[in-house]
Parts: sequence; C-alpha cells; structure tokens
Amino acid sequence: MRVVRETADYIICDDFLEPKDFELMLQYAQLQDYARNPKWMKPWDLADRPPWQSGETVYHPSRRLPPGDPRRQYPTGTALDRLIDRILSTKFYRNNFSRNAKSMTARSYLHQQGASLDWHNDAGRFAGAYAYYCHPRWHASWGGELMIVEDDIPDDLLPEREILEDGQIVKRKSWNVIHKDDLSELLFERTTSAQFLFPVPNRILIMRRGLWHKIGLVKNNAPFARCSIAGFFLPDD
Repeated sequence: MRVVRETADYIICDDFLEPKDFELMLQYAQLQDYARNPKWMKPWDLADRPPWQSGETVYHPSRRLPPGDPRRQYPTGTALDRLIDRILSTKFYRNNFSRNAKSMTARSYLHQQGASLDWHNDAGRFAGAYAYYCHPRWHASWGGELMIVEDDIPDDLLPEREILEDGQIVKRKSWNVIHKDDLSELLFERTTSAQFLFPVPNRILIMRRGLWHKIGLVKNNAPFARCSIAGFFLPDD
C-alpha cells in the first residue's frame, strides 16, 4: 500500500490490495448481480444517469443480521472480505472510525458511459465513507473523476426552511434538491481548495463525513464501466 495523499479528513492509497487480491476483486465485481435503483436517490441530479449497483453487504463486529434481511453479512467467503479486512486494518480507520463507527457497508457500483453523481456530503447518520476502484484499467480521458472540496462547509450554512410534517412546522437546514441554486451559491462562496481523484485501479479513498464531493461524468469513449466498491461507516447499523 502506498499513501498518495493524507489530510485530517481523508486518505488516498494506491496499490491498496496485493496484486493477487486485486485480481480476485476484479472477478468478484463482475460476478455480482446488478440492478438500477427504481427510486430517485437525491444525491443524483435529475439529469444524471444512475449507476448499476449490487446488493449490500454489512460488517458488524458483534451483531448478526435478522432473519429475512436481504443484505449479506460479513464474512461472505468472497474476495470482498479481503477488502473489508484491509480497510479495517488501516491506521486512518483506527484513528477516525474504530471508536465511533460500529458497522460498515459495501456495495458494488458500475458507472457506465454518461453516468455521474452530483455534489453531496454524506452527512446525516454516516461517520464516513470510502470508494475502492476495481476495474482492470482506466484512462485520464475517460472521466469518472472524484472531486472533493477540502474546505469545511457544514450543513449549518445551508438556508433554513420550514416544512410541515405530521401537522407541525419543522425547521430544517437543507438545499433545494431540484434546482440546487442555494447549494451552488454556497459552494461558489466557500470553496477555496479542491482536489480531484482519478479512479486508478486498486486505489482507495477513505474520508470522514461532511466533505462535499461528486463523481464526474464517465465519457462515451470509456470502453467499459467505472467499477467501484463503496460504502459507509455508521455509528450503528
């Protein structure tokens, strides 16, 4: 494993898995069953082409999934276990998530030509997130870069809105997910430092919650999909 960049909020590592384990991950990714989510998930813009995604796997150190839960439980007996084990063994995970995150999820994503993911910050109940790239090769002109705003832009800076729920007015800070003008203005005003990350095979990004980020458009000249294993660290499942 080679650390490419590390800050207080995220780490980027190349050659994350040993070559043999990376080859096993390539086989794992292609053997998964994929489907598109029929619902509009709000991080995706209405104009985005949503990716194909697999079912979800859950790691929890002490608790088993209840009977009938459609998710898979770690250990799965597949190459995915090697990736999860490697993430859990990193110093960045131990320093940032081992005390405040009790579970971890994993799901395979295929961002085909024309797919992207708009700005979001993985806030809410998440403690952090990761993305691991497991396509056989990639090219700098194929798109699919992960863009990260390094500035601290908390949700508290978003406009406060009044929402009627269960007959009661609730005040909540959020952005309009349809036109996103308020989010755009906030990012324009507050962003001074940003990074972009090529989806290099066998590269991983692990980051703390609250960082605004997006996935750039996968271009039509990409000969195959951008493949990643991604998931979240959660205080509880």
